[in-house]
Amino acid sequence: MTVFGAYELGKRLGAGGMGEVFLARRASDGQPVVIKRILPGLAAQPGFVERFLHEVRVLARLSAPNVVRVFDFGEVDGRWFLAMEHVDGVDLSTTLKQGPLPLAITCRVALEATAALIAAHGARDASGRSTPVVHRDVSPHNLLLGADGTVKLIDFGVASLTGQGETGGKLAYAAPEQLLEDETSPASDQYSLGVVLWECLAGRSAFDAEDDVEIIRLVTEVGVPALPASAPAELAGVVFRMTALDPKARFPSLTDAHAALLQQVKALRLEPRTAKPTAAQPSESAPSLKAVVTLSAIEQQALAAIVDGMTAEEAEAAIDGAALEGSPFALDLLQELLEKGALRRDGERFFRGC
Repeated sequence: MTVFGAYELGKRLGAGGMGEVFLARRASDGQPVVIKRILPGLAAQPGFVERFLHEVRVLARLSAPNVVRVFDFGEVDGRWFLAMEHVDGVDLSTTLKQGPLPLAITCRVALEATAALIAAHGARDASGRSTPVVHRDVSPHNLLLGADGTVKLIDFGVASLTGQGETGGKLAYAAPEQLLEDETSPASDQYSLGVVLWECLAGRSAFDAEDDVEIIRLVTEVGVPALPASAPAELAGVVFRMTALDPKARFPSLTDAHAALLQQVKALRLEPRTAKPTAAQPSESAPSLKAVVTLSAIEQQALAAIVDGMTAEEAEAAIDGAALEGSPFALDLLQELLEKGALRRDGERFFRGC
């Protein structure tokens, strides 16, 4: 490992035009983190450090379970850096290389990604004033699937506190009004997430074109294609509304979209599945996945809601009523608790421990 200030840098996970990302650990206690730092020489370019620190200021406003946390930032030997939460998993784009996601996993991505964006759109400053954060770059690359099933939104590098700024984002996921350089809004993030969900259900890109000009035409004039018949019609209707060309035709807010998605998930009565990531092929850029043997906060809440001797239906109802961050995945949680040994099943009834 390479010493970098208070951190030890490990595997380089990737690099872009702005910076490079490393898997690292805090030297004082071994805490795993991800370090994002500016590439050599770029700090001298006018406005570059300000752009980098913009992401720090944005993330400092956010504290939500589905938004990656920032622990530290600063400068070491002329290199500005950001120390962030390490999510043991892979990004959604890697998982989508295998094709459509299982329906239950798609719905978990939908609900947890909307929860992250709701937190961003409802952000407030230190004085309590509303300061909505528009992400402006929601895409499969910026959604991480953790080994414990958690979905995390990352990369607020082009986020806006005003709705204005550089066009930013990836063309195939940017909202029509974003590509037309109009002012963006939370409705733009709703559109982008809708395109991501379209791809989760279809298993392919929504806009398959060979050049940028054609992608822009499809996004701004044609819109997303119809989903395949394999997608549940009512769920497809929610995605279709999220991706409407006209922002006014979308849901009034992502809170409304979340409610519509939640209604569909409960109506579908999905089999227990979590958003555990799988990679199409081993990748140097993806951290290795480890078996999770501890209970997450939401699993602990679920376990606390269950009384010895409950039937499956009673346990599910107890979990549903426990206000678990709006998660409808009672069956998922029940199965996870069984798999981890926190619950055991005796005939039709459930009991704590083994």
